Amino acid sequence: MDAKLEDFERAFAALIKLNLSEPIDFDQYATPFFPVAEELADQAQEAERSDDHAKASELYLRAAALYRIARFPVPRSPKQKEAWKRNKDAYIKGAGYLNLPMKEYKVPHTHALPGTTEADSHIPVYIRRPHSEKPVPTVIQIFGLDGYRTEFTPASTQFVDRGWAAVAVEIPGTGDCPALRQDPKSPDRLWSSLLDWLDAQEWVDGKNIVAWGLSTGGYYAIRIAHTHKERLAGVVAQGGGCHHMFDPEWLDNVGHLEYPFDLDHSLAAKFGYDDVEAMKKDAQKRFSLLESGILDQPCTKLLLGMNDSIFPIEDSMLPLQHGSIKEAR
Repeated sequence: MDAKLEDFERAFAALIKLNLSEPIDFDQYATPFFPVAEELADQAQEAERSDDHAKASELYLRAAALYRIARFPVPRSPKQKEAWKRNKDAYIKGAGYLNLPMKEYKVPHTHALPGTTEADSHIPVYIRRPHSEKPVPTVIQIFGLDGYRTEFTPASTQFVDRGWAAVAVEIPGTGDCPALRQDPKSPDRLWSSLLDWLDAQEWVDGKNIVAWGLSTGGYYAIRIAHTHKERLAGVVAQGGGCHHMFDPEWLDNVGHLEYPFDLDHSLAAKFGYDDVEAMKKDAQKRFSLLESGILDQPCTKLLLGMNDSIFPIEDSMLPLQHGSIKEAR
């Protein structure tokens, strides 16, 4: 990540003094991160005035990391929504000074569903590219429930160092994604719009586009491997759910996992439900890739990674029993 331990030690020292208990007041929770982040952003501006862009980059990214945890897991309170805005502002400035800078693009959502909030919208993506006169392989990094595009630096650095382009995109119900959160087919429209746009970019090697999704993003990675199999060279779904993650019994017990906050409520909000009980009654029928028959369809080359501490490992095993031959690790 872009953070330093010393920054968080100061914030958590103040947070510990608050001695918060459930139900969490998320405005109170977010507040201790702001003074440290603001101090770092001020230092970054001083570095900019001295034309020390490397230092400015480091400081802005450190500030962004603090704002990221302030809005964690999802920006639900006014203070957390402010943290999300500042997270983006600081990250754009810091990542823009990287050796291979990050740039923000607004991709037209050309496949948006008419008559909905998707109509006339754009898909915000962050992109880093290597120096190359030829089209390059491109990785679409599909973020998850609580990880947004402002956490793009570590993975994208590995990609561009290998000569690949990296594209960061959020999933429905998270960040600034315009796709309808409770429509199971909205991600299909999202990916069609993004892939159409990528195909039109001269720097993209259209025969070598892959998608990589982690955790909740892995659910969407498994889906895109089937729905857009002709347009992708391969997909990695790391720890993703696909069916059991929507099981009422599993949702009843997610509060006992290592997730630091209310995973069940965060998932319910992400998938467009007013409460967890409504999700239990409807989600498996609506969103399961097994129930919809998607897992039984052919897919592109798909690697299933089983190292996730949240979603049931059975959801990484289930795709192996359906549809095309897949790989797992």
